[in-house]
Amino acid sequence: MRVLFTTFPSPSHFNPLVPLAWAFRTAGHEVTVASTPGLSAAILAAGLPAVAVGTDRSEEETWRDPGLSHWHNQGRWPDGWPQYPERLGPEQRELLAGLGRRQCANAEAMAGDLVAFARRWRAELVVHDAVSYAGPVAAAALGLPSVSNLWGAPGLQRLEMSDLLERPQPAYRRLFDPYGAPVRIWPTRWVDPCPPSMNHPSPVEPLPVRYVPYNGAPPQAPPEWVSTPPRGRPRVCVTWGATTGKFLGEAAAEPLRQAVLAAAGLAAEVVVATPEDQRELLLDLAGPRVRLAGRVPLDRLLPTCAAVVHHGGSGTTMTAAAAGVPQITVTGRPEPTLNGSRVADAGAGFNHTLDELPAGQDGVRLLREELGLLLEDGEHAKSAARLRAEIQAMPPPSELVPVLAALV
Repeated sequence: MRVLFTTFPSPSHFNPLVPLAWAFRTAGHEVTVASTPGLSAAILAAGLPAVAVGTDRSEEETWRDPGLSHWHNQGRWPDGWPQYPERLGPEQRELLAGLGRRQCANAEAMAGDLVAFARRWRAELVVHDAVSYAGPVAAAALGLPSVSNLWGAPGLQRLEMSDLLERPQPAYRRLFDPYGAPVRIWPTRWVDPCPPSMNHPSPVEPLPVRYVPYNGAPPQAPPEWVSTPPRGRPRVCVTWGATTGKFLGEAAAEPLRQAVLAAAGLAAEVVVATPEDQRELLLDLAGPRVRLAGRVPLDRLLPTCAAVVHHGGSGTTMTAAAAGVPQITVTGRPEPTLNGSRVADAGAGFNHTLDELPAGQDGVRLLREELGLLLEDGEHAKSAARLRAEIQAMPPPSELVPVLAALV
C-alpha cells in the first residue's frame, strides 16, 4: 500500500508524524512525506522519502493577518473552550478565524502540487497533521480515505477550519473548488496520542496511540552527559520554543531568564536547552550550576531530569509526560496554555500564562518556590509517573497500521 503523509511546513508539525510513518514502513508499506521545500531536509534527516510540493511562505507572510497580531500573547481563555466554543468572546473567535485563513493560505500554496503528486504516485491513503488542510483536499480530490494525526494537545484541533464547528470557512471551501471535490471537514479517522488524564471529551472516537517522542534528528551524536543523570543533585531542564521568541522578540526572553534564575537558586544542575539565538541572551547566567547546552534531544535529556520548565509546546509537553517528568509551563498562545493547564489539572505541575507570571524577582521567587515543590514533595512526581504509565498503556503505532490499512 502507498501511504502519503503531508504536513504543515514546520518541524513541530512534522515530528509527531514520524513514528507512525516509520510504523507503516517497517510493516512493508511504501511511504512518502510531502511538504514545501523548506521542510525537505528535516524529512530526509528522519530517514523518510520526501517530495517537495508548492512554495515556501515566509513566517512574516504567514502571520500577516492583522487578526493574528496578538496570538502569541494571550491571557487565559475560558475553561474547556475546545469543547465549548460558545464560551469564547468576539476577539477570541476572530483569532481562531484568522488562524483558519492562515492555514488555508498555506494549504492553497501546496494543494495543486500535492494532488498532482498523489495522482501520479497512485497514493492509496493520506495521513496529514491536524492543520495541514492540503491533505483533506488531496484525499477528497482522489476519493481516498484520510487520517488526521493529532499532536498530543488536548481537544480536537478543528475549530480553525470552520466557523466554530458550525460551517466550513469560505476559504476552506474554496480549496476544494478546483477539483470538483466535496468539502471534507471530518477525516475518515482521527489518531490521538493525548493520554486520557490530559484530554478533553471529544465528539468523535479517535484512535488512541502511544506517544513516541521524536524531537528531530540532531546534526551529530549528543554528548554522553545528556543521557547520564548527575550524581548527588537533581537536574532541571529549562527549554523554550523557537516560534514564540521570533514573534515576541525580547519580551520572550524575560520569562526564560526568570526560569533559569529560579532553577539556579536551587541545589540542582540546570540544563538550558534552547536555540542558539536564545542561548546568546543567557550567556551572563552560565556558571557551575547552569549549563547552556543549546539544542539537545529532549527524548534523551528529560528522562535524566527531576523537573522541566518550558513554553508549553505540544512536543515538549508530551515528551516530558512520556518521561514522567513534572512540568512548569509559562505560556502565551491558547494551545500551549491548554497543554500546561491539563498537566497541572493532572497534578503533574503548574501553569502560568505570560500575563499571570509576576515581573522581575517576584516571578523568579514564584517559579523557584514551585520548582522546590516539584523536587521535594513527591506528589507531583507521582502524578507525572501516572501520566507516563497512561502513555505506556496506549497501543504503539505499529498496532494502528493494520487498522488504518483496512480503511483502503
